[in-house]
Amino acid sequence: MISYFAAGLLVLISAGKLATARRIPLSPGMRYLLGFFLSMAAALAVSAEPTVRLLLAHDLPTVALVCRLVSNALQILAVHFLMRLARATRTPVPRTRLWPLVLCWVLMTVCFVDVVLHVDQFDAPGFGWRFSAVGYQMVLVGYAVGCLMTFMRVLTRHARQCPRGSFRTGLQVIVTASAVTVVWGLYSGLPTLWLSVTGLSGDDFLPVGRIIGLTAMALWVAGAVVTTWQGMVERPLRWLTARRDVRAVTPLWSVLVAALPRIALPPTARCGAEFALYRKLIEIRDGLLALRQHVPPELADWVRESACRHAAADDEPTVAAAGLAAALVAQKSGRSWPQPPAARTSSVPSIDAETAWLRAVSVAFTSSPVVDEVRKRARATYPAPAEAA
Repeated sequence: MISYFAAGLLVLISAGKLATARRIPLSPGMRYLLGFFLSMAAALAVSAEPTVRLLLAHDLPTVALVCRLVSNALQILAVHFLMRLARATRTPVPRTRLWPLVLCWVLMTVCFVDVVLHVDQFDAPGFGWRFSAVGYQMVLVGYAVGCLMTFMRVLTRHARQCPRGSFRTGLQVIVTASAVTVVWGLYSGLPTLWLSVTGLSGDDFLPVGRIIGLTAMALWVAGAVVTTWQGMVERPLRWLTARRDVRAVTPLWSVLVAALPRIALPPTARCGAEFALYRKLIEIRDGLLALRQHVPPELADWVRESACRHAAADDEPTVAAAGLAAALVAQKSGRSWPQPPAARTSSVPSIDAETAWLRAVSVAFTSSPVVDEVRKRARATYPAPAEAA
């Protein structure tokens, strides 16, 4: 039943991607990945223990062997799709010939026919070393492992070039799944060798192979989910990060909007934590630019003296927060000074960098003793008209 469950999960994932393809066409790489999933799902269903047990219960041993051939042929088709997926990452995409796949199918079928014709000797000692049985195993394992190694080599190189994130993590999980699949192929595809080396019986040998195979399928599913559905994985993290950043810059934003109501953007029907964060960043920047003309010329001396007195840092966020605190006081007193034009820069700061900067300014504005003392000195130097009277 576990094999049926794994096959159903692979089919479910493939059906979901095919359903979304009505809106967004599938890329060639995604088509190859779905081909791998559907081929492996069919192979798991055909070779599942309940399927084989059902056929044997109805005295159909030859049909059970045919199911083994069909399952192995589907597994080879699956790794063929993987090799095409790996080659799809190159530019230009190299042509993948079908004749090696067809040749493997033909050789496996020829070997299989010879085994079936001598099935009455199946339990005889040494039958597993018959040329057709060994040839069948070598063709199956050789083609499958060759395709998987090509896939692993290309995908590992591609993952190293990708930026950090869920997509790169998903690729790394898929590489791990490929390695486990190679182990599965070497173990399950060479039963003659391993039964001779380990001395296990067939009843003990098969369950181990199924466990390795199901582990590989679980890793394939996990890698596909993380890689192809990265939006579903990252969207909650982006929402949480945006909510945290909104709370961090809100003290700074509240002070600026109270002093300069005109910087508040018109209300909009759009909502969401990320959109709210972008609005606040824009409004904060507008407020800081509007208050530049109210920054007192004594600011640098005040910050330096206060930082020495409190043994505190006078880094850039602290200086910016102190300048804002003094500018708010000077604005109330009606004082302003000409300011040099802002320095132009060729680089455009990212949203993450801007958010980190304003978070640091907001923290300094609300908690730095340097900013608090600069605010007090500004009030003493530039009292509001009502206070002066």
